Amino acid sequence: MASLNLAKQSNPEKIVNAIRTSPGLRDADLYLFQEVRNTGGKVSVAEQAAHKLGHHVSFAPAADGVHDQGLAIMSRYPIMHTDTLPLKSCDLRFRSRRRFALAASVRTPSGDLRVWNVHLDTRINPKERLEQLQPVIDDAARRSGPRLIAGDLNTNGMYWLGNVLPVPCGPAHSIAIRGAMKEHGFDTPFPDGLNTFPRLRRHLDWIFLNQLVPLETETVPVAFSDHNAILVRCQPTEELLAQ
Repeated sequence: MASLNLAKQSNPEKIVNAIRTSPGLRDADLYLFQEVRNTGGKVSVAEQAAHKLGHHVSFAPAADGVHDQGLAIMSRYPIMHTDTLPLKSCDLRFRSRRRFALAASVRTPSGDLRVWNVHLDTRINPKERLEQLQPVIDDAARRSGPRLIAGDLNTNGMYWLGNVLPVPCGPAHSIAIRGAMKEHGFDTPFPDGLNTFPRLRRHLDWIFLNQLVPLETETVPVAFSDHNAILVRCQPTEELLAQ
């Protein structure tokens, strides 16, 4: 599976071309997209790309009148039981956004997989970041079977004064996130310090797994995005495969 911030890309052909020309992206069965554009409230760019690729897709806009902050789940396999979870609203003084998660069940050949696609705020500190993510962690903890939480968590090493001014060398946001995830059985195959945002060499994007065994990971530059895509190849645990 792959997670990628589409950086408000409006041309579905560029998304399709990036997937078809990258072996890692081309072989993925599941894609979680953030900053998905649906210009003028029309069919989203993710839905257009899915149609061209022959994939299933679920899309949710951020809010009425907001056409470039949507979330999408695209899959080779059927998508069922989609839902959105409202997340904590943070007053960022400017460019505040409605944050939410898009959840769905994907019917894979190995069984159903529950996934949550998330995009968190940038200018918040670890405590607030964890509070924003908590509804997703809680929802995932109540479920059983293979589960996956991924997306642009905007983890950074800054301390934000008044949600505006960054102070370098703050506490690593990833420590709080990884700790909370681990308490509920979610782990990540990606090390701290991965470069998923090349412009500032930041590790913003994550994939967390529960009852899934990671086999291989990869980061893939994408020409139209300011993020790298992150990919993991995984399978259900041996106990689940034996059932």
